[in-house]
Amino acid sequence: MKRVTPDQERRNAERQDFLVTCGWQNAQVMPLVDDASARKYFRLERRHDTALLMDFPPSAIHVDPHGVYDNPERPASVAPILQTTKLFKQAGWRVPEIYVADEKRGLVLIEDFGDITFTQALQGSAMFDGTTPDALYLRAVKQLIALHRFCDQGGMNDCGLVRYGPENLRRMLASFKADYLPLIIPDATRRDAVSTAFDQLLGTVLPLCWQAGEVIIHRDYHVDNLMLVENGEGGDDCGIIDFQDAALAPRPYDLASLLRDVRHDIDSDLEARMKDFYLAAFPDIDRSDFETAYIATSMVRNFRILGRFGWLAIKAGKTRYFDFIPRCWDMILRGAAENLPALQDWVDTHIPPDARTAPAIAKIQNLSGKEAQS
Repeated sequence: MKRVTPDQERRNAERQDFLVTCGWQNAQVMPLVDDASARKYFRLERRHDTALLMDFPPSAIHVDPHGVYDNPERPASVAPILQTTKLFKQAGWRVPEIYVADEKRGLVLIEDFGDITFTQALQGSAMFDGTTPDALYLRAVKQLIALHRFCDQGGMNDCGLVRYGPENLRRMLASFKADYLPLIIPDATRRDAVSTAFDQLLGTVLPLCWQAGEVIIHRDYHVDNLMLVENGEGGDDCGIIDFQDAALAPRPYDLASLLRDVRHDIDSDLEARMKDFYLAAFPDIDRSDFETAYIATSMVRNFRILGRFGWLAIKAGKTRYFDFIPRCWDMILRGAAENLPALQDWVDTHIPPDARTAPAIAKIQNLSGKEAQS
């Protein structure tokens, strides 16, 4: 049996005290599977009611999602969750209601959307017969169209979100150099040369992300964060979760996140159809500019994800995301030769095909040991 530490005992007591103030102290509490975040979720059940308890203690290690700080490790806070919930409700998105929040202690009681994600629907479970990938992705793209129309009509004014510029993206990608490149390029001298060339690449590519303008972005918009939620009218809404890192950023960012998701196979024809559907809603956008920005933001997302995978492996011992590394490189290079030849050239020159696979666990253990000693 795993021993409970004094810190865990204190946190358990804080959660129980919070539930007493909410009137949920007698609910059955079931922990949900965690992800790459320091946030934890618990499902509460009492009679016929359910809710979710979000636990994000201020003492948790939280990586600045926006590239605002040179040192990305920041104190955790639930304040962005409270802010973005209000904003996305104004935009017409179906997001979980916040019932009670204790910002100081990092505890929030929210609406339970259930368990039916778009991912499960796409896996073809019997209960979702007749739900096609096209239909689900179309619903997801329609949500982005609604959000971006809200932005075009003034929804970004005084929204209080961080506004990205190229330097934000550059800081986000520092982890790619610091936490991922050591896993595939052990020689420090060669790694420094690759990092210098990478910085030069970013100077060329990052400004192109804004060629199609900017909007409010969810920042982690993919089928795992989209849910089928009963609407009480015999149908279901597209419920959207995990949006606390919203920002003002390049227009294609969320669409690239949705259609170039390293965790899921997405047919290139489906990707093209969804982009066409999106662009048909905004006929004033130049398609060539949009495609260049789309490829550039996809590059940013996937280099950032590679850095995150490296950070999780070295700092937290989590290597289960390594299976996605080859797909990250596939997403980075898809369309690059035609739209961003500088990106294709950089990868071909510095990252050979055998370096685009999952790093050896022995390298992770060695780097983790050095980290522990430093």
